Amino acid sequence: MTQELMSLAFSQSIPKETFDDLLKLGWSLDGLIQNAANEFKRKGKTNTEVTEAIEQCLYANIRNKARGLGLEKYLTAVLNRPKTIEKNKVIEVCEFLENSFPDSSLFPICRYLVDSAKLGHAPLAVISFNADTFLETYIDLHLRRNHYLGPPPHGHPPYYYSAVNGSGAGRGSKIPIYHCHGSIAPLERAGGHPKDRRDRLVFLEEEYLALSSGRSAWAQSVFLFHAQSTRMAFCGLSMSDANIRRWMSAIEADVKDYHYVHGNSARSNPEHIWIRPKPLDELSEEILLSSLTHLGVRPAWIGGWEQLYDALMNLSATKTTS
Repeated sequence: MTQELMSLAFSQSIPKETFDDLLKLGWSLDGLIQNAANEFKRKGKTNTEVTEAIEQCLYANIRNKARGLGLEKYLTAVLNRPKTIEKNKVIEVCEFLENSFPDSSLFPICRYLVDSAKLGHAPLAVISFNADTFLETYIDLHLRRNHYLGPPPHGHPPYYYSAVNGSGAGRGSKIPIYHCHGSIAPLERAGGHPKDRRDRLVFLEEEYLALSSGRSAWAQSVFLFHAQSTRMAFCGLSMSDANIRRWMSAIEADVKDYHYVHGNSARSNPEHIWIRPKPLDELSEEILLSSLTHLGVRPAWIGGWEQLYDALMNLSATKTTS
């Protein structure tokens, strides 16, 4: 996405070799996105137009997959209104997503979230640092599709989750999906009112630096609360994010101080889990096993992402009825 955004900004295709060379210089992805934003603004683009360019790149892959198919003309509408769009479109788009991206870890995560909620073992919250809205959208599409393919009557299925983008957002009794870095949905029409929080995006380097220096206490408070009061399972993260490492380090330091003051021995096994495929060689496995202990996090190996659903069900002690 970053490479595509830079190509848009500089009005020419950025070769992979050039992009890789920039990364080798030590540039972070948010730094390169900032580079693209600077170029857009140098050419007279507004902040709104920069955000629209990010949106265009963020959803380019799925729109390219849909090109030439019958659902292309209403794909964006379904992604914006998964709970109210016509049921035939729900079924078609849901199956299109699964067939177009069969190896995506999004689907086993969503199936786990739905099945665990049905069986009363759902997590207390989902914390996302992604800006796209595919997680909650696919959950709703998956629920509706399976409901319609089942026996009648066919009203609406129960909805278990609700996206939360800031401290003023309400979710009722539903399980929150927190978007700590804001969210950006594909606009259904030019000038339309977006159902997202693109005003809270943390994509640019200046936005990331502002967040890490304390501009927004909400994201930090949400993360720290759940990290301190629950056990967290990290999925699809490299665990290299400086903010996450800083927050987890502070929590682990507090835990160690608590045990020291009360005369307890130090924990031998961190409580938080980092789910990732098991390394192919023993040395990499040994290195990763101790890489995050100072953050209170330990790896949990799976054979591949296709095992993610079973791993999450096992961690939550959830048994399927089938």
